Amino acid sequence: MMKPELKSRIALQQTAEVKRALAALDHVLQEQKPASVLVTSASAEEGKTLCVSALAAAAASLGADRILAMDLNWYRPALHRYFEEPVQHDAEQILQGDLSTLVSQPSGLSLDVLFAPADHGAHTNRAQSDFALVENLLKQAKESYDLIIVDSSAIFPTNRTMMDPVMLSREVEGVILVVAKGISRKPSVRRAQKTLEIAGANIAGILTNEPGESAAR
Repeated sequence: MMKPELKSRIALQQTAEVKRALAALDHVLQEQKPASVLVTSASAEEGKTLCVSALAAAAASLGADRILAMDLNWYRPALHRYFEEPVQHDAEQILQGDLSTLVSQPSGLSLDVLFAPADHGAHTNRAQSDFALVENLLKQAKESYDLIIVDSSAIFPTNRTMMDPVMLSREVEGVILVVAKGISRKPSVRRAQKTLEIAGANIAGILTNEPGESAAR
């Protein structure tokens, strides 16, 4: 079960900004089902994971769709901390396994979550070689869920230990770029947006994260 303070923070995020983001997704994706959405940011510490949690919880609260939140930020995973759930599977189990046996359902929420592997820190040079297997995970997700919300690494700086969010953006139907109000640097945000556009990503919108709410990675 989530900590009360985390529940309150997610509830705060489920206000106008999150509702606008969900409405924008419906418009951009034209109510396409299944649909997968990548959440990223220009730099770390801009609140991506908080926004993923809020979007997933808000979408699940509508009750009509099957929702999955996926933590593909194996470089700096944080989604498990938001839901206070242990990471139970190693990378091999996740990459080779059946998605239905890997997901968790946080108490009190009608959604499933795939957390990062417990041994994520031991795979410093595997991220790119594992990409085809991650594509298979996304394929499995689309066979079982209506909406998949993916927590990814920040776009900058790039490094070989992360699952590249720009590559992931080509595998999803939409991308949300998180911007921390008063914290994010405009040149970095513009550069990130341009990088995604060059890669052919379908940018569904920008989600503003308020100061003080950006503790998630």
